[in-house]
Amino acid sequence: MSAGGNQQLSPDRSLAISVRGLRKSYGQVEAVRGLDLTVCSGQIVALLGPNGAGKTTTMEVIEGLKPPDAGEILVLGVSPLQARRRVGVQLQEGAVYDDLTCSETLRLFARLYGYQTDPVALLSLVEMEEMVDRRASALSGGQKRRLQIALTLCNDPELVILDEPTTGLDPLSRRQTWDMIRQLHQQGRTVLLTTHYIEEAEQLAEQVVIIDRGRVVAQGTPHELVAGLGAAARISVASPEAADLSRLPGVLTSRWEAGRWTLQTKEVGSVLAALGSQLGEGALRDVTVQPPNLEDVFLQRAGRHLMDEAS
Repeated sequence: MSAGGNQQLSPDRSLAISVRGLRKSYGQVEAVRGLDLTVCSGQIVALLGPNGAGKTTTMEVIEGLKPPDAGEILVLGVSPLQARRRVGVQLQEGAVYDDLTCSETLRLFARLYGYQTDPVALLSLVEMEEMVDRRASALSGGQKRRLQIALTLCNDPELVILDEPTTGLDPLSRRQTWDMIRQLHQQGRTVLLTTHYIEEAEQLAEQVVIIDRGRVVAQGTPHELVAGLGAAARISVASPEAADLSRLPGVLTSRWEAGRWTLQTKEVGSVLAALGSQLGEGALRDVTVQPPNLEDVFLQRAGRHLMDEAS
């Protein structure tokens, strides 16, 4: 799919998704602004960014649900519309028919793709095989989300696209969903997901693409992104404000709030030793050290925190 008269992309069998110069606007709002993206076959790739960054719009164009205003998109070597039968999609806000059982729901969706399916086998992938005859109306929110993941597999897809797959889930359900995504990857499928959870991207993704205001601001493995940042770790310690820990050697920035000092440093060992000397070894029992993470990468590249709303 192309627009704007640019030279068309050539299919690359090593790429599951290739996007170049994607633009998409809604009236005066430009949601995606010249975005480039590549996803290698067999990888788990996470699009990370705050609400309103353009993640869902990008996904909807890749899924063939919306046409681009400009840009070129190849999915599994063909246009998004041509690739639909080979792609499984979980939308950010999905719905199921309350009166149908899990088995009936899976059979219905499979037939829409022209497939016959084994509901028990699909439900076993999401640890719900005992609910094969339960109506959707009787499922919990987490169980419905797991059923929706099973629905993405009805057509035995090569590429699975998950839009915010764990939003609204409790911590246990979120971890279970992560395990399911890892299973999809182990089966040889390519997985593209969006998230605004730092830990989710760090735990799951082989490649992270950080998006802000409709553009890619950073891309790489979680380790590469953090290592390339050269960011400081954060040390938090309970101490009176009068201790003035800002003067310790190796401290780059400091802040005292609610009885605790927060120090930024690239010399964690030296600062911890200095804290022990100044405050006593007992103070180190209430010290936390947070290494730099993808939130720091986003903050440096975008100039704001990941959980901030996009303007």
